[in-house]
Amino acid sequence: MGKANKSENVPSTMQEKFNAIVAITDDFAKQHLNEEYAQMIRYATAALCRKRPSPLVSGKEKVWACGITHAIGMVNFLFDASQKPYVGAKEIYNWFGVSASTGQAKSKQVRDILNTRQMDPNWCLPSKIDRNPLAWMISIDGFIVDARTLPRHIQEAAHAQGFIPYIPDAREENIDTKQVSSHSKSKTDSSTDALYILDVFLIDGPITEKFVAKNPVVSRTIEIKGSNTLSELHKIIFKAFDRHDEHMYEFQVGGRGPQDPNARRYGLKQAISSEDSTEAPYYDASNTQIASLGLSIEDAFGYWFDFGDDWWHQINVAKILDETPSGNYPRISKRVGASPPQYADFD
Repeated sequence: MGKANKSENVPSTMQEKFNAIVAITDDFAKQHLNEEYAQMIRYATAALCRKRPSPLVSGKEKVWACGITHAIGMVNFLFDASQKPYVGAKEIYNWFGVSASTGQAKSKQVRDILNTRQMDPNWCLPSKIDRNPLAWMISIDGFIVDARTLPRHIQEAAHAQGFIPYIPDAREENIDTKQVSSHSKSKTDSSTDALYILDVFLIDGPITEKFVAKNPVVSRTIEIKGSNTLSELHKIIFKAFDRHDEHMYEFQVGGRGPQDPNARRYGLKQAISSEDSTEAPYYDASNTQIASLGLSIEDAFGYWFDFGDDWWHQINVAKILDETPSGNYPRISKRVGASPPQYADFD
């Protein structure tokens, strides 16, 4: 993914249009949002001004102002009541004096032109980027890793290519690993009784641009006990994404790549082989409890399904409850986006 050009520079011929639109959006942001939102909306407006030809040449300023504000709001979940600030889409349309159908259509036009979607790291607010699961996970030799755990020179290369939004602060490289290990261990002392709430994001696979346009984010929230195994986690993810044919799969936990001694791979028992010593150790998913992984809140790990079509997922640990409430587990508690067809040649 390429980096968005964050600048308020616009061609002289578009300066008046830019000023007119941001005067409206700045006013809205001052009343309902904050300066961080106002700045991101100004950047998006300027990016549209720099398009050749610019779509802003035609159309009313207030309609464009509404569409741009709505588009940036969608990227950052502005319409989610759990977020701060929170503004409903209807409230945006009413404030700008635009009908819902017009506002939605203009927002889609903006998102299509800027090639953006929900949680897009390019248009994510700086205050949200650290918690954005799409901003930091990259693949190294087929192993999904959090770029913030990688050596500085790899982070710099990933940033230069637009794979991560910025180079993490150098002080993160000096974290006491003993302290981290101790923290993780404390999480697992009684975690077989715990409930793990996991957000599973589909981050890559054989899906069409048309599907992505309709489903910019595809995720499922899974609730699973610490005593459940990774094999059981695979089965509930399989169900959550409406798949029907079983294939090989692999969970990838820890480390900075397949050759890191801290990296572990878990999958089907028959896939385990000791012949390739260059790969991360491989373990039986059916004999591995979730509690044994040493997971902490905000940790992330990878899940690879179908070694051919290659469906890649990122699993984020959203919450860990000390005790599991009564009920049947594992279970799917939330769905975002449609499930894509399992095979690429399906419509």
